Amino acid sequence: MPANPQTNPTRAALETAVLDLTDDEIVEALLRRPRNDIKDAFEARGAYAWPGEAKRNVLAALARRLSSGRAPSSR
Repeated sequence: MPANPQTNPTRAALETAVLDLTDDEIVEALLRRPRNDIKDAFEARGAYAWPGEAKRNVLAALARRLSSGRAPSSR
């Protein structure tokens, strides 16, 4: 998905790189976080339902989080 040509080149490059991520790459990145709450919940959901369903649930939750706007950093 090409970036808008009126966008700053560095922002366009960042957006292009992020938009090129696959669903698998996004989920894998979230599962590598130092805090394992996402991984634990993902594995429990995958054991209960299909692993593909667990992946869709992670992506749906991420979409809801992104649509809710900015959140304060936990750091």
